[in-house]
Amino acid sequence: MPLNTGAATVVLAIAMAGGCAYAQAETPEIELAPMTVSAHDGLNLPRNETGVSVEVLDVPQLRQEGNLTLAQALTTVPGVNIQSGGGANQQGNVANVSIRGMSSDTATLAIMDGMRLYNTGGGGLLTSNVMGRTELFSIGNAEVLKGSQGATYGGGAMGGVIFMETPRGKDEPRMSFFNEVGSHNSYTTNTTAQGQEGELSYFLTATYTRTDNDIRFVGGYTPTHRNAGEYESWQEALRLDWQPNDDNLLTLTYRREDSEYGYAGMYNDWFTGGRTESYSNYRFRTNLVTARWQTEVTEKLTSSLMAGYYGYDASLGRGYCQNLRNVQIEWNNAYTWCPHQTTAAGFAWNRSDFSVKSAGERQQTDANLEHTYAFFAEHIYAPAENWQSSLAARMELSNLYDTHTTVRAASSYRFNNDQSRLFASAATGYRAPSSFQRSNGATESWGTTYHGNPNLKTEKSLSADVGVEHDIADGHTLSVTAFWQRRENAITTVPLDAMNSTYTNDSGHWTIIGAEVALRGTIEQAWNTGYKLAWTYTQPKTSDERQIPWTARQTCSAELHTTPFEGFTTGVGLTAAIGRSNYEGYAPSEVDNYYSLRWFARYQVNERVTLHLRVENLTDQRFVTESNFTPEYAMLSPGVGIYGGCTIEF
Repeated sequence: MPLNTGAATVVLAIAMAGGCAYAQAETPEIELAPMTVSAHDGLNLPRNETGVSVEVLDVPQLRQEGNLTLAQALTTVPGVNIQSGGGANQQGNVANVSIRGMSSDTATLAIMDGMRLYNTGGGGLLTSNVMGRTELFSIGNAEVLKGSQGATYGGGAMGGVIFMETPRGKDEPRMSFFNEVGSHNSYTTNTTAQGQEGELSYFLTATYTRTDNDIRFVGGYTPTHRNAGEYESWQEALRLDWQPNDDNLLTLTYRREDSEYGYAGMYNDWFTGGRTESYSNYRFRTNLVTARWQTEVTEKLTSSLMAGYYGYDASLGRGYCQNLRNVQIEWNNAYTWCPHQTTAAGFAWNRSDFSVKSAGERQQTDANLEHTYAFFAEHIYAPAENWQSSLAARMELSNLYDTHTTVRAASSYRFNNDQSRLFASAATGYRAPSSFQRSNGATESWGTTYHGNPNLKTEKSLSADVGVEHDIADGHTLSVTAFWQRRENAITTVPLDAMNSTYTNDSGHWTIIGAEVALRGTIEQAWNTGYKLAWTYTQPKTSDERQIPWTARQTCSAELHTTPFEGFTTGVGLTAAIGRSNYEGYAPSEVDNYYSLRWFARYQVNERVTLHLRVENLTDQRFVTESNFTPEYAMLSPGVGIYGGCTIEF
C-alpha cells in the first residue's frame, strides 16, 4: 500500500475512517473531502469524519483571492480574531490570534512541519509573530484546531493549534514568478520551483516583500522617523520527498526568514508634558529544519519518526532581545486491530532553551532550559460506516514543572443519506508559567521592572462543543456550532507601582460561551459563483465580568467570487469585528468596531500568464488596530490600498 502524500499513510487514513486497507476502493468519495492532519496528531482523516472542531484552509483558493499572508487568511476562519488589524493589518506587525476567545498571547500553539514553535517562557510572542509574518507562498496545508481540541499536543495548546506544512512538489517540473506592486510603496516578488522526478519530489520557494505601511494615529499625527512602519522580509522554504518504494517515505524541510519592522509610537512625555515620538527597529530571524521517515511495517502497523530544530532570534529594540533554540524528536505508531478499531501511540522529547537579553545583558532569571517528555495515545472506534469516535490522552513530564495530563473525546455521526452530520467533542488543556514567572528574580523591559512569583499555579482549561452540518441543497452547506470554555488560574500581569509589576493567578474562572454559524456553497449555473459566510458570537468574560483581553464579542467574514467568462474571476470579501478588547495600560479596554472590504480580480491571459488586481480596505475605514496609554495616540489601520501584478508560469 503506497504512502499518502500527507504526514501519514493511506492505510492509516482508511483505518481511522473505520475501514481496512481494502475498503478504499469501495468508498472513493471519501477522498473528495478535505483531509485533516492536525486533528489526530499527524494522521490523515477526512474532516467530515472527525468529531474534533477543526478548520482546513483552502490555501490555493485564498491565494487566488489575493490573500498573501497567513494572518490575512486566518480572518476568514469562523471563531478566529486577529489583532492588530483584521483584513488590513500592518504587514510585519505583531498579530494577536484569538481562537474562540482564547488569546495567542498565552494559549495558542503554532506548529510548522510537525515542529512546535513554542516555549513556556515565550510561546505567545512566538505564535503572534509567526502569524504576523508568514506568507502563503510557502504554505501547502493550514489548519486551525479550536478550543482545547489540541489536547493531543499538550502544553500551550489549551486555546487551539495553528498547524502548517510546507507543500510537497508534484507533477512535471515547473516554475512560477509572482510580482506585485502597490500602495504604501509596497512590492512583493516570489519564485517557486517544484516537481517530481522519479522517486524524488521537490518544492523550493523564495519570497521578498517590503512596504512602508501607512502609519497614522487617532489624533491625526504621523511619524516623522523616515523608517516608521517600514517592513522588509526575505523568506525561503525547501521540501524534499524521497519515496524509494510504496512502503517508505523520507521528507526533509528547511525554512528560513529574515525580517525587519520599524515600529513607531506616540506617547506623552511625563517630564515635559509634550508629545514624544518613539521608534524601535524590530528584527527577526528564524531557521527551521525537519526530517521525517514514514514506513509501513506490516499491513496493520505503520510508523513515523520525526526530528527537528527551530531557532528564533528577535531584536525588539532598546537592547531587548529574545532567543529560542528548540530540538524535537517524535515517534508515532498506528496499529489497525480490525476494520473498525485503530490505536495510535507515540513518544516525544523536546529540548527548549529560551533566553532574554535586556539592556544588552542576559537575564539569567529568564533563561528557560526545559526538557519535556511526552507519551500520547489515541483510540479510534468506528462501530458503523457513518459513525466515528475517538479518545486521546497525553502525559507530559518536564524538568520545570509538575507532570500534566490532557484528554480529549470526540464523536461524529453522519445521517440523512450523508447530507447531515452531528459532531461533538470535549477536552482539557494547560499552560505552565515560564521559569521567570515562577522565579524570585526580576528583569527590566521598556522602563518597567517585572518580578517573578514562585507561588504561580499552572493554567488549566476545559472546553466542549457540539455542532451540526447540513447540506441544505446540492452544493450548499450550513453548519452551526455551540462552544463553551473555562480557564482556571489565568496568569495576569499586575502593577505593584508605576515602575514595577508582577504576575498572579486570577482567583476566579475565565469563561467563554458562544456559537459559530457558517454557510458556503457554489452556484455553477450562475457563472460558477461561489460564496462563504461566517459569523461568530462569544461572551469572553473574567469572573468579575470584565471582557477577556485581546478578544472580540462578534466576528464575521464573507466572500463572493464569480467567473463571468472563461479566464476571468472577480469577487469581494468582508471582515468585521464588534466588541473588541485590547490592553490600555494594565487594564483591558474596548477597541472600536471595524469592518474592512476588499475587491479582487484575476485574468488568465494564457496558460502561462495571469494578471491580478486587488483593492484592500475599499472604503478607506480608519479603525484602531493598537490601543495606547493615551487614546489619541492609538494606531489606525492603513488606508485604502491598490495592488496589482502578474504571475508567469512555465
